[in-house]
Amino acid sequence: MSHVGLIFGGRSVEHQVSLVSARSIAAGLREAGHQVSALAIAQDGCWLDRDASEAVLAGDTKAIGPVGRPIAPTLHPLLSSGVEVLFPIVHGTWGEDGSLQGLCEMLDLPYVGAGVTASALAMDKLLCKRQLAAAGVPVVDYAAFSRERFAAEPEACLRETADLPLPLFVKPSVGGSSVGVRRVDSRHRLEAAVAFALRFDDTVLVERGIVGRELECGVLGYDRLAASAVGEIVSSTAFYDYAEKYLLDTARLVAPAELPAGVAGRLRELAVAAFSAIGGVGMARVDFLLAGDDDLYVNEINTLPGFVAISMYPRLWALSGVPLPELVDRLVRIALDRHRDRRRLDQGIKAWLAELGATTGKRSPGA
Repeated sequence: MSHVGLIFGGRSVEHQVSLVSARSIAAGLREAGHQVSALAIAQDGCWLDRDASEAVLAGDTKAIGPVGRPIAPTLHPLLSSGVEVLFPIVHGTWGEDGSLQGLCEMLDLPYVGAGVTASALAMDKLLCKRQLAAAGVPVVDYAAFSRERFAAEPEACLRETADLPLPLFVKPSVGGSSVGVRRVDSRHRLEAAVAFALRFDDTVLVERGIVGRELECGVLGYDRLAASAVGEIVSSTAFYDYAEKYLLDTARLVAPAELPAGVAGRLRELAVAAFSAIGGVGMARVDFLLAGDDDLYVNEINTLPGFVAISMYPRLWALSGVPLPELVDRLVRIALDRHRDRRRLDQGIKAWLAELGATTGKRSPGA
């Protein structure tokens, strides 16, 4: 078994969810026989020392308040942890967007979840849509424009949405938990919704609203990806927004979703295709919109899904015969296998450079 560093907390609006996810994952890892060391990150990005991190993980702290120090010197608990593999469960920005994954790569430590590129793509809705569409994965019709362009020519930007039927959904391109998202049911409210979304990111998407069902599927694997059973979010509001996710607790989670076998099978295939299209490994929850009886669209890909009691990702895999301890154990093993293979590739490149230097009589750069 492995010594796992569990990274949780962080600077995003999903900080509190991360703490609850970490406690669930820690229990699963320990049941699977792994040693777990807590690595907590405060709301201002500072890393807590070992004792403080363990206290947060073992207790019922709802949030880790700002430490108020420069971030870089607080990295010592991570650098001196002695862990063999990292399990980041920092949802949202500065954790799920490739930044934390890049730190793990620089430290040459195996880590659970998608790599830098896939993490960054999945977090950026516009880039992800473009990549999925290029791979033939169905996405919702949209228009997109930058803060600078909208400030310079707002009327021209709004005209580009004219062919999109109401309702419309206006979203920041980068962000999570539906923060900054508004549903627009009349054209005269669109400009205000765009301005609101631009408070949260420099690029905004305006999507055609799909009036239908919200479905979710888990993906797991490395060289071969597998899809879980399918679940459904039944919202009590106009759409599944931040308030309903974290404040109201009124949505119903139905698992497995009641779907015709053909629709469920195609959705599972599309979930794997979508994650493959962005180069994903490890885990993801792929969210879909179903219009009518069989029109499926990928809404987004979450590369570090929640692990709280009601979270769909572990729930769907439990329904698929993979209970939590086995699930987190598989994720750790995938992380170790991927790191081994990346090291092998790096060694191969260096060996080739050495061979090239030998044949030319010149030393390779850095030799």
